[in-house]
Amino acid sequence: MKFIDIHIHGGFGINFDSASANDINSFAQSAFQKGLLAFCPTLTGGTIEELNKRIENIHFAKKSQKENEAAIIGANLEGTFLSKKKPGVQNPDNFLEPTIENFKKIAGKYEDDIKIVVLAPENRNCSEFISYLKSKNIKVHFGHTTTNSLIGADCINHLFNAMEPMTHKKETLAIKALLDKEIYTELIADTKHVCTDVLKLTFQTRPKEKIILISDALPIANSDSEKIEFCGKTVLKTGYDENGILGGSVMLLPDIVSNLINKGIITEDEAELMAYENPKNYLKLML
Repeated sequence: MKFIDIHIHGGFGINFDSASANDINSFAQSAFQKGLLAFCPTLTGGTIEELNKRIENIHFAKKSQKENEAAIIGANLEGTFLSKKKPGVQNPDNFLEPTIENFKKIAGKYEDDIKIVVLAPENRNCSEFISYLKSKNIKVHFGHTTTNSLIGADCINHLFNAMEPMTHKKETLAIKALLDKEIYTELIADTKHVCTDVLKLTFQTRPKEKIILISDALPIANSDSEKIEFCGKTVLKTGYDENGILGGSVMLLPDIVSNLINKGIITEDEAELMAYENPKNYLKLML
């Protein structure tokens, strides 16, 4: 089975926030052996200088790829334009206003190496920024947000996580995304980020051709480490930090999908659709 992961922070002990270009290529080799054909290295927040360097490393890793490596699609910029009310494990002190000016400072001369930007639209009126990203063929994902609006989003960042919970009392982003037939939604289906019953509800409610399975994997995934430093916090091999906040998955996408199939939650054909065909079509990849 083939896999494309558009939201992954690392694995095999490699952290994309601190990885050199060679480290990223090493990850790509190991990931390819697991069945991953392509991925978006996903970056959390940092200083403008730190983000410049991380994107530069992704650029040079892309330029030096070999045949036995999973293809590097481009950076997923997750940790910068988020709501301080929904930081998850990330450091809200690193968040910036979602503006064209701030984005250009971060991207520098490597704007073409950014494929996805995650943002919380309630931070301010960022419609101009969203329009700019779309003009550059960069996908806009709403995430780490308190908004209940889908307007301007191409996709919803890890549905249900780091957003207002579903409730029968008010409209939320999760409910609107469940019901919308056009928007894409990422889904961390490790049964820890989203429980089994809600996974089943999502698969029954949403068009399966609009669901993109992701890992949101931490660097500790597929490593022998007991704990790691991630976003300035100690994250254990369970995926939780020392305060009990879930920082990400400790499973890579092939393992997540295998688990779903073995539990009878999805079929192999559905897995192929949501873990390969959908991200391929969404990002218009030639693989």
